[in-house]
Amino acid sequence: MNTSPQLSPHFSLREFTASATADRLRIDNSLPDALRDNATHTCEQLEKVRRLLDNHPVVITSGWRAPALNKAVGGSASSDHATARAVDIHCPKFGTARTIARVLAASDIEFDQLILESPTLPGAWVHIGFRKGANRRQVLTKFAGDKTYYAGIK
Repeated sequence: MNTSPQLSPHFSLREFTASATADRLRIDNSLPDALRDNATHTCEQLEKVRRLLDNHPVVITSGWRAPALNKAVGGSASSDHATARAVDIHCPKFGTARTIARVLAASDIEFDQLILESPTLPGAWVHIGFRKGANRRQVLTKFAGDKTYYAGIK
């Protein structure tokens, strides 16, 4: 039984903060109270993503990242993960990361940034970030081992 508080109907605080890397390195990845509103907003927006993906379960592979965790995984110092405004996801029952990214990019969901990450690898994922207003709807692709972000879905 999941006793973790829900941030939205289908997303819990536990899955938003879960990290195998944090567990392995014994990094406290608890969400600060000051970022709870951001996390809730992000998960409320993920409900829209889930509906768009035929209501299939959306798996968060990375949500909130404490500063030490963000550094450990090589995240950008300005990453929206560090402010609880972004998640990395996949939805195996809907399709590949590329398919998901294309559907999201063509949707009317108000996202700030959508990044198709490592699309040539089997473990590809979609990064999506949400802000409360002033969303850029920036769509990018980043290939594994390449520091360049390319405009659009490649």
